[in-house]
Amino acid sequence: MKTGRRFLTLSFLGVLLTAQTHGVVERIQIFYEGTRDLQGHFFQRVELAMGQVEEARGTFYLKRPGMMRWEYERPERRLFVTNGSTLWAYTPTDRQVIVQDLKAAATSIPFDFLMGAGKLTDQFVVQEIVVCGDCYHLVLTPRRPDPHLRKVEMEVEAATLYIKSLSFHDPYDNRTVMHFSDLRINSDLPADLFSFVPPPGVKTLRAEELFPR
Repeated sequence: MKTGRRFLTLSFLGVLLTAQTHGVVERIQIFYEGTRDLQGHFFQRVELAMGQVEEARGTFYLKRPGMMRWEYERPERRLFVTNGSTLWAYTPTDRQVIVQDLKAAATSIPFDFLMGAGKLTDQFVVQEIVVCGDCYHLVLTPRRPDPHLRKVEMEVEAATLYIKSLSFHDPYDNRTVMHFSDLRINSDLPADLFSFVPPPGVKTLRAEELFPR
């Protein structure tokens, strides 16, 4: 009898946990489906398996559908911009911009659902969700094999549903952590913020010419 009760209790807890998990993920999805644009500051830390650490910081802008702008300010200026179809990667010190079709550059990094291009649960399986202080901590794994991504950890503020951090783990034990701050939503960001015209004297290179398949 005790074994039966224990089984029923564990089964009930499992159902309850599954329902709670789906509820949190659904709330996050609905919140970002209602977000037209998002901007803030980011701090990036890359931890390589060999022990090296690289850090950078800057400002980011996201706008539905499918537009992003990442302005790296330190340790050097870099700019990544996409209008939803084309990706520009500009490095002022090199005086060159690399242009690439966004589909060829796309990865499983979970920005698609932020920009209205898909659902989080379509891309990822939610392996774990726990409450850590005032945040939800989610562990996600790609639904399809990805040579560049093993899992993603996401920290979401429970009260606002703002994403506070994303941690990307690749199959080689390298990790990239993105911390976000000063977040603002629905500021009606202009569409021309997500296009790029090379300054005079800047050389334009095509990614497919630099990195032929």
